Amino acid sequence: MTIGHSTIPRIRVPALLKGNMIDVDLASLEGQWGMLCCLPRLEFCDAVFLNQFRRAVQKQGAALLGIQHPAHPFLAVHLPKAKILSIPLLTDSAQRIGRALGLSSEAHLNQCQSFIFDPEGVVRNKLTHSFNWHCMTLLLGILKQCQVFHPQATQEHIDFPPTDNFIFAEQDLNPSLC
Repeated sequence: MTIGHSTIPRIRVPALLKGNMIDVDLASLEGQWGMLCCLPRLEFCDAVFLNQFRRAVQKQGAALLGIQHPAHPFLAVHLPKAKILSIPLLTDSAQRIGRALGLSSEAHLNQCQSFIFDPEGVVRNKLTHSFNWHCMTLLLGILKQCQVFHPQATQEHIDFPPTDNFIFAEQDLNPSLC
């Protein structure tokens, strides 16, 4: 993966959004700035933290997505936490996203790998950082700088997640299958 040349994979992946299963077509995110954060864990306090951070990212005109790589968010242990999470939590069981972006398969206790992509889907920054408010705020500052340095890519803000920005396939999640 090369910064400024690689693009976010244009694939459709399952995700959890507020506890509901949806399909997210990553190509449909084109047209807005975005952040994809590979999360080290998901506890209740992390979900609340990410909901607050999502609002800050939206104010900057960008979308926020999470992924637990290589963990699987559809396991029953994650479902109660995912119900309060207001960002899509992508699953990457086939590791297609991980391979395309060069995600580390090693689980780090408090390390997050984040990618900033422009409205054309070009990856503008990749950063490994601690999963805390200070580092996530620095990540937000990097997003602002990317938007300044690549103004041709900045377009009108699209609220996230609008219903026309995702391909929804809401299904009843049967906890006994998880």
